[in-house]
Amino acid sequence: MRAMVTGVSRGIGRAICLQLAKDSLARGEETCIVACGTGKSQDVHNVVAELQAMGVKAQAVLGDLTDAEAPGRMVDEALQFAGGLDALVNNAGFPIVGTLKDVKVRHWDMMFAINVRSTLLLGRSAHAALKASRGSICAIASTAADVVTPGLTGYSTSKAALIMLVKQLAHEWGPDGIRVNAVSPGMTHSRSTENAWDEGNIEFRESKIPLRRLGRPEDVANAVAFVTGPQALYVTGENIHTDGGVRFVTMDYMIPPGQGEKYKQHRR
Repeated sequence: MRAMVTGVSRGIGRAICLQLAKDSLARGEETCIVACGTGKSQDVHNVVAELQAMGVKAQAVLGDLTDAEAPGRMVDEALQFAGGLDALVNNAGFPIVGTLKDVKVRHWDMMFAINVRSTLLLGRSAHAALKASRGSICAIASTAADVVTPGLTGYSTSKAALIMLVKQLAHEWGPDGIRVNAVSPGMTHSRSTENAWDEGNIEFRESKIPLRRLGRPEDVANAVAFVTGPQALYVTGENIHTDGGVRFVTMDYMIPPGQGEKYKQHRR
């Protein structure tokens, strides 16, 4: 398994890297993970160190996905290191809290650049390598794409666009042997979202989730490992929800009185 994963500094991205590596090693494959982040913290390098400690060939590739030139360069670096790609996972995501009336154009453009455009540009750059390996792409979307989510109007819109992009790519690139799928987390408790939770609102929200618990990064990582792995070779154009069934619940109903601002911060 030779995989490139974006947004790996913490939480879901880190869990994806570790799960892909674990599964690949269990299959007896030579394993190479390219971990991508902005480089604004040491976190991405810490993930690389964890992977290397597992016996995995791993390297950090840094870049700002709001820069349209960055995806191509990052894929080139990944290919130079890994010698090819079997899986591309675009986990990088960017939310802005605000209403459609007030959201700044530059913030709107940043959300679409990271949440939608980067998947297209990374995929284009990796197309030849993925065609050669009959590999796959997985984009991390969100249940926010399925339901009206207070305060995350632009984010929800961008994630909905991402899901349609996944379907279009699956249709166009299927004849090249490239599978393209999405995984949509719901409310996920991780390092990157911990500031949005306290004991009171965790209990409230879990009581409204059909499976009665918040998601964990590992829940998302397991779904990604499935759609990029050998057990899903005939699965493409799908969006797998890892949300405990929360998308069936009206999101307004999930917000405790006075907790609106905290709630807005929890999403990917």
